[in-house]
Amino acid sequence: MIQRLQSIYLLGIAIIACVLLLADIPFYQESGKVDAEHASTTITIDYNSTDTSSEQVGRNDGLIYFLGATALLSLAALFLFKNRKLQLRLVMGICVMIIVVFVGMYTYSLGKAYTSIDTQTQFLSGAVIPLSMVILALLAYRGIRRDERLVRSLDRIR
Repeated sequence: MIQRLQSIYLLGIAIIACVLLLADIPFYQESGKVDAEHASTTITIDYNSTDTSSEQVGRNDGLIYFLGATALLSLAALFLFKNRKLQLRLVMGICVMIIVVFVGMYTYSLGKAYTSIDTQTQFLSGAVIPLSMVILALLAYRGIRRDERLVRSLDRIR
């Protein structure tokens, strides 16, 4: 049934992934000694946005693709309520993809040196958003597993 609690969790994952894709929520900022190219840098999911005249240095294509796939798979898992085993596997795959996005955000931002000496780096509040997606995926997995156990116990009683 679509009215189950895990359906809300899966819908929440899809909404959060779409918000991360469409809104430029910054998750990393680096500032330091003024360089010829970069005075300070703020990284979002969609672009490496810098405070220079070019404003867009490059795209984070890997993060964009994984977030898009996460949104689509969570919507697909939402409508697979009749096949709970496949839904369980799909939710675990979604959880792994979210963790890849989470790790990708950190490695992508920490591997770049946008400013010169005396840099100050900080992760912004947008870096915590994928963690909420992981929690929602684990809650959805727990709810689907609980439904599967309930159906199995009722099958044994018959």
